[in-house]
Amino acid sequence: MSLLFYRRPDYVEKNHRPMSASNYQSYLEKQRASIPSELCFENVVANRAIPASFNARYFMGYLLYVSHDAENLQFYLWFQDYSRRFFATSTTQQALSPPWNDDAAQAVGNDSGPRMPDKIPGLGTEFKIDFDSNEISLEPMTQRHSFIIGSAGANPAQSVDMAHAQTGLKWQSFTIQPFRSEINRIITHYLALGSPRELNLSQRERTACLHALQHTTHPSAFSVPMSIVTDSLRNQSHPNFIRWSMVNGNKPRMIFGRTLGALNILFGFVIAILLTLSIKPRWYRLFAALAWLLGFNFLLSGSNGICLVLYATRDRHLRPWEQFSNDSWSSRMASDDSDDVTLAGSDEYSMSQASGRKHHVALEAFGTANSYGHEVWVEKYRAKMIVRKVFDTRVWVQNESVRLMQDKVALQGLIWSIIVTVPLTALFTALPKGSFY
Repeated sequence: MSLLFYRRPDYVEKNHRPMSASNYQSYLEKQRASIPSELCFENVVANRAIPASFNARYFMGYLLYVSHDAENLQFYLWFQDYSRRFFATSTTQQALSPPWNDDAAQAVGNDSGPRMPDKIPGLGTEFKIDFDSNEISLEPMTQRHSFIIGSAGANPAQSVDMAHAQTGLKWQSFTIQPFRSEINRIITHYLALGSPRELNLSQRERTACLHALQHTTHPSAFSVPMSIVTDSLRNQSHPNFIRWSMVNGNKPRMIFGRTLGALNILFGFVIAILLTLSIKPRWYRLFAALAWLLGFNFLLSGSNGICLVLYATRDRHLRPWEQFSNDSWSSRMASDDSDDVTLAGSDEYSMSQASGRKHHVALEAFGTANSYGHEVWVEKYRAKMIVRKVFDTRVWVQNESVRLMQDKVALQGLIWSIIVTVPLTALFTALPKGSFY
């Protein structure tokens, strides 16, 4: 019975605050049933999912082009690396940056700030969680011009002072602490108001973090933003990413498939009604069942993001940025022609050669704002004819876990189609002949 009621991961609306404990446990139970453990959050961000193409770069593509919150993963990955590097330093260096907690906050007169979590997400913690957009928005994202990047003559130290001034913090940070210059760059990229990759933090959370970073460069100073970022990635972005990955066709193709299914259902009713009103034997009405079965199957599977034609060949459509990645990069990096991009006929194409460079840049901790409106593929895909989008370029789905989830959706659609078709067929077969013609 579980197959009949299998549901792909629910779409999770953006929640700007962490879930309560009760809601979180309820949420986990639902996600465990719909997301394979092989595609859990830890495996994806640590590049342990199989095949290797289903990795953090693929996740970054979703965050960058679909959900528009790539800064969360960029900050998360930086923090993982920073924590390893910090604790690899000598004890003498670490002593210059003591841990930041409630006692430390109270010692400097900040007992009104938010309580620090007992454990910092992503800092030496092994999470034990096992764990739709069918089409992206082609409206160019507005590039943020911050006071940090856009101010002429502003060096990182001045930018940090300006960020502190915005939140009412008056004095300068300790400069002899390890990684202080890197922390200053993080502030100007992620924490300051108007920064190019500004995290979605409240004023209170931002102030608490900046206040902690004035005193120490210890990873515990990032407990507040890491709690928000990890919660967003784990509970909202990752389930939506898995849901999106299951979809094997673009939006025009899914509309085409559902329309085809609805027409088949209508055609089945026309056949059944015409044969019922005729003098033909009632067993001829069984032909309507074929149209109903096919139509309901297309309609039900399409409503869950599966095009049965693509599913039959284990293919999916290439994402728009995968199709034109080579052109986009050739326009940016004409001097670098080390990679020859060829369509290999597998999922490796999407993440290895054609779009690897772009996602490599997106995974970097420091850089420009996460906008893509200036990329070549945006205009090219917008100009593409609707018929060409319906029959777009295909690529083989390599990930076995994704194929298994698609199997469940397709088989579920078939079973429900049979359940609906059998009573309809029995009803029309039982009706007496009309004998009108």
